Amino acid sequence: MILSIRDLAVRYRVDKYIVAYLRDQINVAELKRYLTLSQGGHIEISTSDKRFLDRVSKQVREEVEKFRKKGTIHIYALNGVNLDVADGTVMAIVGESGCGKSTLALSILRVLPANSEISGEIIFDGENLLALDEEAMRARRAKKLGYIGQGSYTYLNPLMDNAFQILESALVAADDPDKAVNFFMNAIKAAKLDMRALFTFPSRLSGGEIRRVAFALALAKNPRLLVCDEPFRNLDIYLAKQLAHFLRELRDKLKTTMLIFTHNLALMAEIADEIAVMYHGMIVEKGPTEKIFLEPVHPYTKGLIGALPDPRNPGKKLIYIPGEPLPRMIKYDFCPFYNRCPIAEEECLRKIPNQREIDGRFVACTKAEELIEVSPIEFWEPYLEL
Repeated sequence: MILSIRDLAVRYRVDKYIVAYLRDQINVAELKRYLTLSQGGHIEISTSDKRFLDRVSKQVREEVEKFRKKGTIHIYALNGVNLDVADGTVMAIVGESGCGKSTLALSILRVLPANSEISGEIIFDGENLLALDEEAMRARRAKKLGYIGQGSYTYLNPLMDNAFQILESALVAADDPDKAVNFFMNAIKAAKLDMRALFTFPSRLSGGEIRRVAFALALAKNPRLLVCDEPFRNLDIYLAKQLAHFLRELRDKLKTTMLIFTHNLALMAEIADEIAVMYHGMIVEKGPTEKIFLEPVHPYTKGLIGALPDPRNPGKKLIYIPGEPLPRMIKYDFCPFYNRCPIAEEECLRKIPNQREIDGRFVACTKAEELIEVSPIEFWEPYLEL
């Protein structure tokens, strides 16, 4: 097992300055909305359970009152993530915006912002990354961990040509110049970069070419683990398909272990060995790709798979999950999907469900055994207007 994450929790400390000026952040925008509603308005939470609504509304108002008095509040991004990644596999982490995918990626690399607080364990290659000092962690990032971020333009130097940046990455990771040149050549071959793309500047390349340069930059380290955060973002379907094919070749030829954080479930069906479904800062289901697509178990996973169109079946009914996630300013001690789940019961409010191994996958649901053979449309149709 190359990576093992245990009880990983991350929360962000937010002050009045952040709330006032960071309008484009999902979590902060949500916080501002609840701050406004709490001033005598109705707290909007999707649920038909009045007792539950009163309970959560009370917690929200208490947190808002603390914020008004002290000027700070916490947003809970990860709420006890447990995840194992085997060496040489491609693991896809999927989920809706704001569920904590990027926070998990940055936690593995230990590059979270200064206002974050983290607990738990991240065991990578036999050592706990959270126990390392910054100098030791910098060495792991330089030699063993590759990273592809959402905005590749933002971390490529616009004043240096692409070849220099890739070679620099190889020189930092390698023990000697000859080995660095070998890393460099292997990286540009794997990324299929031509001379024009290499000996020019990032601003001269298209979005697809920039992604290839970013991959070469990461692969020049010959990393043990490649972390890809939304690699298909802002790419058209054709370029996304090309990039997916490129990732599949990396998996087959270099046996690179990958963690891919994405919304694109359809492409993950082609390249991922396993899929982990994330909701509200926790992994609700993890298993082999084929099982996740053909027999999803968790109600949220059933909703995601049921929402995918099938070109071979144009008449297929598409599922949607009503409601929205609970406010992230509260640390919950119950299933976070309770307010959107049509089969939730009192038991679901007693504790956060633990992952249990069922039929070859891990599921965090108290009713998992009852749902194995129920298809997404059979599960959700009675509760939706389709």
